[in-house]
Amino acid sequence: MITETLYSKFQRSIQRLNLTPGQQLVVALGGGADSQTVLDCLNRFRQNNPQYRYFAIHLDHHFHPDSPAWAKTIKQSVEAYGIAGHFEDLTFAPQSRVSKEAMGRERRYQRLAELTDDNAVILLGQHRNDQIETFLLQLKRGSGPRGLASMAEVQPFVGQRKLVRPLLEVSKNEILAYAHANQLIWIEDDTNYDTQIERNYLRHEVVPQLEQRWPQFGHSVLRSASLCAEQDALLDELLAGRLKQAWVRHAWLGTGLDLTELSGCSEPLQRAAIRYWLSYYTECSRMPTQAQLKEIRQQALYAAIDANVEVCLGSASVYTFDNALWWFQHSAQASVLSASGASLAEPWGCVRWQTRENGKIDKPIELTDVAQLLTSLKSTKLYQPKRQGGKPLRAWLKQSRVPWWLRDTLPVLICAEWLWLPMCGWLTDSATKDNPPLTITVDH
Repeated sequence: MITETLYSKFQRSIQRLNLTPGQQLVVALGGGADSQTVLDCLNRFRQNNPQYRYFAIHLDHHFHPDSPAWAKTIKQSVEAYGIAGHFEDLTFAPQSRVSKEAMGRERRYQRLAELTDDNAVILLGQHRNDQIETFLLQLKRGSGPRGLASMAEVQPFVGQRKLVRPLLEVSKNEILAYAHANQLIWIEDDTNYDTQIERNYLRHEVVPQLEQRWPQFGHSVLRSASLCAEQDALLDELLAGRLKQAWVRHAWLGTGLDLTELSGCSEPLQRAAIRYWLSYYTECSRMPTQAQLKEIRQQALYAAIDANVEVCLGSASVYTFDNALWWFQHSAQASVLSASGASLAEPWGCVRWQTRENGKIDKPIELTDVAQLLTSLKSTKLYQPKRQGGKPLRAWLKQSRVPWWLRDTLPVLICAEWLWLPMCGWLTDSATKDNPPLTITVDH
């Protein structure tokens, strides 16, 4: 009975998505009973719905010494179902002020986007108990309605992708009963019992006592989270209309928040506008604290008009530039040169080139970054093709409106006596040279 009830909830969650034939359904596997149950339900769903494409992904951070053995178990379970899978060791460079867990989550979501179709549905294993813990953690942090809304069953992700939690209304006990009844194999992570970790403390020490005292406590939390989500969605709807004039577009940075428009709002509306704008770029758990929000407001609105303001939000930052606020996350990705183009570090995209006659390139192409050239060409005047008026490289960066925090890291292509930089285009050291050797196309 529990098995059928749980699967029915899973099935209804998927059916509400109104999928189209050929759409990709992906399960993100951690190996616990939760995600293994999602995998089993997905396999059952697949039997009667062959019109969709099914895929499983496991990303191993190696946070636990047993994780390689776990990865083998997970791979075997996926192969036993006959579902296509991707299994990968996921490493990342540690960053100051960011925990390895937060970095792992960020890198994991980034990789999920890279490995899936643009309209993929990515299934996660979070359940009702996780939602209760998330609500209490947000309450402890003093969060407002957006934080207290906790996790959405359906959450927009990168591009047209969606993160879907089909078991969000299912309890952990129901999942375990399903897993036992269907003889699933799953992994028990002993760190989940370490009550020095906040979520584990709530799971093992706090929530059981609350539910023993008030048996309906969990249901009440879910109702409160749902009401907060509804209120937050209503606020977003109102803000979308109120802030139409505040959005500014930048070809490389995305959408910014106009400071002139923002300064004309009341202080509560300013805070709500900044939160609403940031929600397009970051998860609820990564939204600014009250202190960070205050710092963004004060520095952005009251600093000198030409001040270079930066407020760090974990691995990303909020900057002021061109009388607007911009969110930017620095990438550890390096620019890579190939025979017919270059994949540049974020946010510069991919560059393809060809000769003007579409013939063979007879001069070597080098890839470097602007920092070296700012020193070696410090006093050299550079010219754009067919234009008079040479300027030093740094002046070109400023005139081309390259964001100030990117001016020392801009990738540069060098071909003979010519330089090509994003936003600046071609530059050379002579006003008489007017034919760059290549035609450049940029996808970003």
